[in-house]
Formats: sequence, C-alpha cells, structure tokens
Amino acid sequence: MQRDSALRPIKILHVIHGLQRGGLENGVVNLLNHLPADQFEQAVCCLDQRGEMADRIQREVPIVVLDRGRHDLRVPLRLARLLRELRPDIIHCRNWNAWPDTVAAHWLSGRRATLVWSFHGFTDRDWLPLRRRLASRVLARATNHLFAVCHDAARRYASASGLAERRFDVLYNGVDMSRFAPSQNREELRSQLGFKPDEMLVLTVANLIPVKDHSSLVQAIAALPAMVDNPRVRVLFLGEGGLRPHLEQQIAELGLTRQVSLLGKSDQVADYLAAADVFVLPSRLEGMSNAILEAMASGLPVIARRVGGNPELVVDGNTGLLCEPDDVADLSAAISRLITDGELRLQMGQAARQRAHDVFSIKAMMMAYGHFYRRIATGQP
Repeated sequence: MQRDSALRPIKILHVIHGLQRGGLENGVVNLLNHLPADQFEQAVCCLDQRGEMADRIQREVPIVVLDRGRHDLRVPLRLARLLRELRPDIIHCRNWNAWPDTVAAHWLSGRRATLVWSFHGFTDRDWLPLRRRLASRVLARATNHLFAVCHDAARRYASASGLAERRFDVLYNGVDMSRFAPSQNREELRSQLGFKPDEMLVLTVANLIPVKDHSSLVQAIAALPAMVDNPRVRVLFLGEGGLRPHLEQQIAELGLTRQVSLLGKSDQVADYLAAADVFVLPSRLEGMSNAILEAMASGLPVIARRVGGNPELVVDGNTGLLCEPDDVADLSAAISRLITDGELRLQMGQAARQRAHDVFSIKAMMMAYGHFYRRIATGQP
C-alpha cells in the first residue's frame, strides 16, 4: 500500500507485548533511538505492560499501553481505534503474542497501513501446536510482509508452520559498538566489580530458564581439570529466573561455590563483558542472540552451542568455538581450550569485535531496516 506523500517521514507503529528486558525489546529500542528521525516517525503500542526497557528510549516517542487481559476480545477494537488515530504507514508486530490481535485490528481499521510481522525465535521448543500452525497460515495471508531475525529462524518457522520460506525476509539485529567495547582501564574496572587482576573470568548472560541450559554449563565447569582446586578461574552468571534454587544446589553439591557466582540481574552488563576473558552461552535453542552480539562487540571469544542462529554469528575457530548440542564434554573442552590459551583468546576476541563491526553494528542494522521500511512503504515487493 503506497503512502499518500513521498515527502513526509514514514510513520511506523511497533506493536509488541511490552518493553520488558529481552533481546526482542532491545531491538525495538535500538530502532526507536537510531532510525533517522527526519525519515521515520515512530510510535509503540504495548499490548500488555510498558516495561523497564522503555526507560532506555532516548527520544520523545509515543508509548500506548493497552493492559491486555487474558483472552481480551476488546484489544483488537482498542488497537483499531489507535490505528485510525495515528494513521501509520507501517504496522510492525513481533512474535506470536502480538500477531492475531494486530491482524484483527488492521482489518477493523480498514487495512490502510502495510502490515509486517517478524519472528524473533522460539522461546523453548522448536515446534508449533496444530492450532497455531493453522492460524499462522491464515494470519500470513492477511499480512503484507514477513521477516525473521536470522536465516535459521526463517527456515524453522516456515517448516513448523507450513509457510513458504521465500515469504520471509531476513534482517539481522545490531549491537551498539560504543556501549559494548573492550575497556581501556581493565584492571581498574575489574577492581570496581570486585575481581582480582589475575583471575580468569568466564561470563554468561541469560535468564535462568530451562532453554538456556545453565545446568550443563555448571557440569562442564566441574569437569575442567583441577577446577575445584583452582581459585583463579571464576565463572559468573548474569541473569535471574526460576532455576536459581536448582542451580545453587547443583553448584554447592559439586563444590563450586568459590568459583561459580550467580550475580542476578544487573544494569552493568557492558562492564562485566569488558572485564571478562571468555563468554559462554550454553543455550539449547537461540534465535539471533543479542547476548552473543554484545560479547563479540566487547572483544570476547564466544563459546556457544551449534543451534539456531548461533552459526550465523560465531565463526567456528575464528571468532569463537561452536559446540555440539547436549554435549557437556565438548562444552568443557572448549572452555578449557580458551582459558589455557591466551594468544588464541586474544586473536578470537579481536576477530569477534571486527565481525560485529562489519556485519552486526547498529549502523548496519539501521541501514537494513531503513531500506526495508522504505521499500515496503512505497509498495515495492
């Protein structure tokens, strides 16, 4: 659907569940902060709650919160009213929990805008219930454009839903290379965070939920040679979640309480990354991991499972090491290799930051999204 004017900024309404802490939400905030304001006029509709990530928005952006209840049939009507009021050129909704209500609202509003749906990765299992597979095909027929945040996510959703993979564009996330960067005063930063200069810091950043598989990381750490007797190696978990009691018990039973620390949520993720030596993400499933991007930008070698979009981020043997899924011994060997080989750590860390700069920077992300939004706003296929 073509815009009524080629001179004014393209008006975009982002429809999401909310702006809680997470990778999807981080991507939305990056768009709000960095898309050229003279070319794009943006607004946000949070179907559920506002969320703490809204405080990171650096511009004056309208945020409308609908406080959606469970099976709330009024939401499409209220969202349709908002669409008629804002008259966006593009409506961009994300992931399953925003798609049905947005499609219904788009139809109720008269379908004046171009509707986009993007898939950001499965949160747990790589499958869809039958009702959701069938609904996806119906919703896709009413949606002008689909995209995913990595090629693997596009393939997996297309396969699970029965949609044609060719319907999906792919737009990568970006990372702020200035915010996430190696520290110029690393020893001072480590001291501020409570670490010694000679400690080897292995860091993971993820919510403490089953799909992130922190338990296998604890097992891999326990299998490292002389780990229990080596106070120099510290393993840091940044994140919070329901698995904390289980992990605390596991760490205690394996005698790792001196080496493994559960630090909870933190607003100092960039500082911890800049202070660390190695980054590990043991997830069993990932889409386009912002945690990996941030580690790469910080100049860290990355160890991750060969799942989801990870192979599109980590070049195995060059910017980090990819391990086989569910193989604790492989994960342990990768960690051992990097904590014992300082030259390899340095080379991989430098290569990781260069790759983040070349392929996954905020600038690259804004160029890709800007081109995509301009193309669809002018009615191009």
